[in-house]
Amino acid sequence: MRTGIAAWSAVAALAISASPSWPDSAAAARPWRVLFGASFVDASFATSYGTSYAPPLTGVPHVGTASQTLPLDAGHALGLALGLERALGAHLALQLVGEHATPELRGEPGRYDVHLVYTSRPPPSNEPVAVELRRDESQPAATGELSTWAAALNLAAWADAGRHARVGVSAGPAWLHASGRAQSLVYTRYFLGGHSVLFSDDHLVSFGFPASTLGLDVGAFLEADLAARVALRADARYFWGPTEDAEVTLLEVVNPGEVLQVLELAEIQSGLAPPPLRLDPSFFRAALSLVVRF
Repeated sequence: MRTGIAAWSAVAALAISASPSWPDSAAAARPWRVLFGASFVDASFATSYGTSYAPPLTGVPHVGTASQTLPLDAGHALGLALGLERALGAHLALQLVGEHATPELRGEPGRYDVHLVYTSRPPPSNEPVAVELRRDESQPAATGELSTWAAALNLAAWADAGRHARVGVSAGPAWLHASGRAQSLVYTRYFLGGHSVLFSDDHLVSFGFPASTLGLDVGAFLEADLAARVALRADARYFWGPTEDAEVTLLEVVNPGEVLQVLELAEIQSGLAPPPLRLDPSFFRAALSLVVRF
């Protein structure tokens, strides 16, 4: 947070101290630039999310634990790049940059472990018998998506590369927001049926995890004129934000047809008590944009 505030102050000070001085009347008449284009985004988010809870077995003396590890890895995606610039001089501008993309979430199959000890009363004696259950199995690989948004206020500077091209750099404070949605977390409810036989319902649950933070961005660009007021810009940029603890909220049971007695989502949320997820919102992006000067 302090890094973001300091960067904002530096940009504001530079903007105030720089007085516009365009080299000719044509440039002075067109101090604004609007940018819009397509981008390629590669997200930094990769983690292994873990849960641990005591599986319920109503009406039967028992002790037990259940734990799951679910690897999550964001890939790459096409995105939308937007920008607005205001010239502060012949080779200096204040730059507002926006970016949005939604890369897929994937991961290796996770593990699900259960250790349960309960008291059974099998017929015909109905005498109490201690029974131990162990499960150690893989679960389907995670699927989902990570919606990423970023906005940055930068100071941009460039040098001429011939009469109709420019090469430059820009940097400044950035706001990053990432909102993930993935499946599946496992929540198992056990119960005893006739003849003291143990049954189980594995609820597979999707979940969401949003987080926002202040960070920085830095990039470089190459721009070539297409016409008097139109240019094409290639831009490579890295948006960085500190890793945040994202609150995890369960969204829905994704396998209701495979469960004998579907539990309410609120009951699963309370029983599973999913811990926060460490979310890295940083990403790299390369964009190709059309620049319109006015």
